[in-house]
Amino acid sequence: MNWQLIARKEIGDAIRNRQLYALAATFALVFAVMAELHVRQVDRGYAVPIDLVDQFALAGMLLVPVTGLLLASGAIVRRRSNGQLTLLLGLPHDRRDIVLGTYVGRYAIFLASLLAGVLAGVAVVFVTGHAVPTTAVLGYLLASAGLGLAYLAVAIAISATVRTQTWATFAVFGALLLLLFVWRFVPEGLAYVAAGFEEPVTRPWWMSYVGALSPSLAYEQLLEPVLGSDADRSLAWFSAAVLLGWSALAPAVGYWRFATDDL
Repeated sequence: MNWQLIARKEIGDAIRNRQLYALAATFALVFAVMAELHVRQVDRGYAVPIDLVDQFALAGMLLVPVTGLLLASGAIVRRRSNGQLTLLLGLPHDRRDIVLGTYVGRYAIFLASLLAGVLAGVAVVFVTGHAVPTTAVLGYLLASAGLGLAYLAVAIAISATVRTQTWATFAVFGALLLLLFVWRFVPEGLAYVAAGFEEPVTRPWWMSYVGALSPSLAYEQLLEPVLGSDADRSLAWFSAAVLLGWSALAPAVGYWRFATDDL
């Protein structure tokens, strides 16, 4: 399949220009620092082994979305701007190959960086002789991989839709602001409107589900059972479905716009 050639090119380019090494080193440094903080808290009696995932999540809530967005926001639009896209389409590649191959290749780069970070953090805990909550860490890794895929999908959709790098930058910043920060206030706002522009007496059951429509809030809900809390399992499954939905629908919309656009 031709999209596999594009994916391999993305990975090869990231290795040649040392982007992969830089990202992996950044993740490793951040997670190692968080693990060291966890070790100190355990030694002082302020934390237990499962709290390692809390430390990782604290770093990942911002690092993972930002990395996913920045890694792919210019992947397609930059080729459009510098003429590489015309060259690629002159080869045995179609627009679907470009979108899918870029998506897969960039995600492989992100996943390798995330894995390097988690392994570095676990290594710090293990070397210092502390317990590693293996099951919880694996759950965290899966949830974070899903979060990164969702934000990477958003970035791919943006990159396939806009025409210039400037617009891609603005769109990525807007997406991060909306999905990571602004959406946290949307459920409360909708509940306020539904109660007749008054503070609701009780919290509507649907507020958590509306909140989980954001990848970041879905991720937080998904981590609840990983951390062992008495969480709503149906909400966790819904959150997982939301991440998968973003991962599939966002690039599909981007491809549809890209396929019908006059380059």
